[in-house]
Amino acid sequence: MERFSFNRKLRTARTASGSLLRARLRAGIRAMPLLLAMAATACSSVMTANPSGFLSTYDGLSVTGDPSAARRASGPVDPSQVTLAEVQWRAPERADIVDEERRALSRRLEAAIRQEVDALPPVSNGRAVMLRAAITRVEPVSPALNTVSALVLFVPLDRGGAAVEIEAIDAQTGQQLAALNAGYFSSITELVSRFSKLAPAENALKKAAVEFARLLRAS
Repeated sequence: MERFSFNRKLRTARTASGSLLRARLRAGIRAMPLLLAMAATACSSVMTANPSGFLSTYDGLSVTGDPSAARRASGPVDPSQVTLAEVQWRAPERADIVDEERRALSRRLEAAIRQEVDALPPVSNGRAVMLRAAITRVEPVSPALNTVSALVLFVPLDRGGAAVEIEAIDAQTGQQLAALNAGYFSSITELVSRFSKLAPAENALKKAAVEFARLLRAS
């Protein structure tokens, strides 16, 4: 009698375990489209960069293949006569980004712009220009969230990134010669950076500096 009771309990436990497993499997299947959509979003590097009002003018900026907008310099710029006048913080206030981090990101953008400008080839009879730059958006990542999503979905979902506006002003006329309004999330090739809070934003600032330097090159 006891043996029969034990076998019945064992069958009941197996049935309950099987039901729970099937329920979890059905829930996973139902959630799969959402999870796949989230994973696809995590692979995109496009960040919408809305105008912040920092640039002296947004007229004449042409939209590129992504939401970025740019104006290429119409004439040669002399890199030896380029002055970086200011780097402003125009991003919305966030409780998870402290003043020290804002200053560090501003310095990173300033250093990236200077590095790219210094690498420009010399140009004879080029214009002297003044550069202005602003960080208009910063999206930090949650390393903890990305660790969990990487274990479950094999992709760190929290992308992180930054948006920037940069312009070159003719030192003599005060007219805008070149401008960039661009934003970047970390790309699928930069997954490692998604485990560091501000690394994707730092990478985005570097990309913006590189892109802006291309606008200053003689066409």
